[in-house]
Amino acid sequence: MSAEKEQLLREFGIWISFVTDLGKYDETIWDQHVDVGKWTLREITAHILRWDDYFFEAAIAKIEAGLPLTLKLLNFDEFNEEAKKYAKTIDLKELSRQAVRSRKRIIDTIASLQEEQYKAAYQDADGLPFIIDKYLKDFFWHDQHHIEQMKHRIHFRIEEMSFNGWPALQTVLYDGWLLRFAEGYTKRSNSIQAIYGNTLELEHKIRSCERLYQREGTRTVFKMTPFIQPASLDEELALRGYELLDPTLVKTLHLDHVKLPNQADIWMDNEISEAWLDTNRVFNRLTEEQSLVTQKMLEYSPLEKCFAILHDNGIPVASGLAVIEDGWIGLYDIVTDSEKRNRGYGEQLILHILQWGKSRGAKYGYLQVVKNNAPANRLYEKIGYELQYEYWYRAQQPNHIPNHLV
Repeated sequence: MSAEKEQLLREFGIWISFVTDLGKYDETIWDQHVDVGKWTLREITAHILRWDDYFFEAAIAKIEAGLPLTLKLLNFDEFNEEAKKYAKTIDLKELSRQAVRSRKRIIDTIASLQEEQYKAAYQDADGLPFIIDKYLKDFFWHDQHHIEQMKHRIHFRIEEMSFNGWPALQTVLYDGWLLRFAEGYTKRSNSIQAIYGNTLELEHKIRSCERLYQREGTRTVFKMTPFIQPASLDEELALRGYELLDPTLVKTLHLDHVKLPNQADIWMDNEISEAWLDTNRVFNRLTEEQSLVTQKMLEYSPLEKCFAILHDNGIPVASGLAVIEDGWIGLYDIVTDSEKRNRGYGEQLILHILQWGKSRGAKYGYLQVVKNNAPANRLYEKIGYELQYEYWYRAQQPNHIPNHLV
């Protein structure tokens, strides 16, 4: 097999990996629309499955058998509507399995073709040319278009849950941007999430935001995710002198693959307590004021929470917070006593928290970790977390604050 053919088939197989992972999710994921008025993830999967079946039967299988191609131009709207109807009739796991099987038989059949069969120019039933490598390239682009749509929808929902999991004390909704305030403690809760649209003139809008944060006595910080609107915002902020801070990774895992924790002395409660606040304050080296903000942010959240402390011989050695929403458990403030690291305490704390989440109906997990925190990233990868997307912050530098704000 030529290197080019092998590469094309490898790229064509990316859909198999994606839809296999998608099959581990439930209806709450599959039945989301990728955008207003657009298809659901379920419908997109059936759409790709049906086109795979059609191209295999009308072209690839015919080439293998040495028969004339029956491939012809179809009414796309009618074909896609039939695929959408099919999506509603089939079990999700079976839909995922069929999508994998259909793609795999195309790949296996093309891989088995002789080089002259693979490179030949064929004629379809309409008299138009059909070339296998062009078909692979065209449909790889088609796959990527839909995969990015579906990933974007899943990732966007995770981003929303992260707002809820680590809330602000106040949020101002301004032309599709969320301006979050929490007395300056943590960038997550004191930054602008520009994700729900943008209609105002950008220069005016940024200045209005800067005035609000200046009034609160904090510098203006934007959280730069793959969902920012407008897409040019990061470039505009860089031109205005905003510095790039804390590149961060968002990772997820399926809880059914997580190993059980060891027996341990662990305290877990649904309500925030003085013991948890004290432990969190000491391990994170917070001031009393920052610890009070943490308490105010978390105690009124309506979401189900778990405040956990792991002990060794009665002494706290690790602590963390988990929040459950919509079948997902998010981890926050996972920290080990600085004098007791590299002893497995962090791993056991997380495994106990995830087991608690499973007992409460959670099926998936997510977390955010600073990109250059190598020990934490190694731990999360060991547990099974996988990268989904990245974000960073753009923060106004003091020497770039406009005179009208000083």
